[in-house]
Amino acid sequence: MDTYAVTSESIRVIFLYYEKLGYAPAPLLLEGGISTNTLETDRHPISMATFSGFLATACRLSGDPQLGLHIGQISNLDAMGIIGQLYRYSRNMIEGTQRITRYLPLMHTVFAYDLEETADLVKVILTPNYRTAEAAFATRQLIELAMAFTRNGIQDGTQSGINPQAAHFTWPLTAAEADHYATVFHCPVSGNQSCNELVYDKAAVNIPHVFYDSTLLKALEASANAGLQFSPWSSNDLQKALLIMNAEEKERSRIARNLHDGICGTLAAVKMHLTAVQAQHPFRESANFQTALSLLDEVSNEVRKTAHSLMPEVLQNYGLDEALKRYCQNLAPCCRSEITYYRFGEPIRFEQGFELATYRIAQELMHNAIRHAQAKHVLVQLNLDDDMVLTIEDDGIGFKREQLSPGSGLDNLQQHVNSLGGAICWESNTGDGTAVTITFPGTHLHYKI
Repeated sequence: MDTYAVTSESIRVIFLYYEKLGYAPAPLLLEGGISTNTLETDRHPISMATFSGFLATACRLSGDPQLGLHIGQISNLDAMGIIGQLYRYSRNMIEGTQRITRYLPLMHTVFAYDLEETADLVKVILTPNYRTAEAAFATRQLIELAMAFTRNGIQDGTQSGINPQAAHFTWPLTAAEADHYATVFHCPVSGNQSCNELVYDKAAVNIPHVFYDSTLLKALEASANAGLQFSPWSSNDLQKALLIMNAEEKERSRIARNLHDGICGTLAAVKMHLTAVQAQHPFRESANFQTALSLLDEVSNEVRKTAHSLMPEVLQNYGLDEALKRYCQNLAPCCRSEITYYRFGEPIRFEQGFELATYRIAQELMHNAIRHAQAKHVLVQLNLDDDMVLTIEDDGIGFKREQLSPGSGLDNLQQHVNSLGGAICWESNTGDGTAVTITFPGTHLHYKI
């Protein structure tokens, strides 16, 4: 079955700017495989195959192999409808990008749209969601359109002439193409890079948006949220769950980086200065001074723990198996339960949102076993042979399911697992411990490509 990738809103934008570039829209409407009824229906779902054919026809009829790039070059925030307005009226680039990330499915799911900050740079990164040969052409056209549009949108929001320092693409570019793209982005451009990104100086994130309006944003977001509920992918619980969880995890990662790199660094500097003061003044042996240093260490440790819990780097870098193993190892010294972890089958990477969701579910079940079940032993097993099966057993006090009230944490867990295409089973009786088995059929798993 073909995958819905875009909505009619995306097609309307392309038609509008196709005509603004001077090309006749009638032949494209006739040959592009998109009916008038589709164009006139809000949020009409369009498959990747149809979208790819439409863009290929548009490039052929126009004679422009970089049509997406040139549409993006002349577009502005108004072209993106409500998403463009959400960006324009946001406080700054960070808030605007977060809103694009959340509401982009109103138009398409062809790529993920993210912002990454380093010490001196900020990067707008576009990551393809579809890796098939069929999707490659349409993905490139839409990413080039979006990157050119992003440059214009950042200038529009800030009402400034700010340009990126560099533009990178994952596909190869000839020398002539790189030179031409440089005239569009007003910066050096290179191909064969690790990701598709626009690189800006860090100062760009702090430039306020001239049209920031919190009241208007509330109204726009209410409308956008209603649109998400009726989007083509709203009936696909797994797709929607992964989109939401990916967005939430990216926000957690951003906060964690700020905690770790910002606050932890500042606290370390404060400790260094206080230590220097301690060596130079007679109150260095004061009990109050020593207490202050100890409290500073405690705060630093708590902030560091919070940062690591928000951003499980081991999960991002090494996958679910390694993340669960290390989590069990790190948790064991902090509790009275003996925690054992086993993995069966070859380790494999899954789609990031799915790995994250499964990791969070395992965390909650382990915490239940340790805190509520008062277990002495907890056994965690991950079986990756065919289906993915996660089992967590404990020798705690157990429970009877009928004694639980509706809407309990177990009901929420079941809904969470079901939304990911899995099934959850509890085996427990009072005094006999608990065994929880979660099964995700192999046919439903989203593997990382």
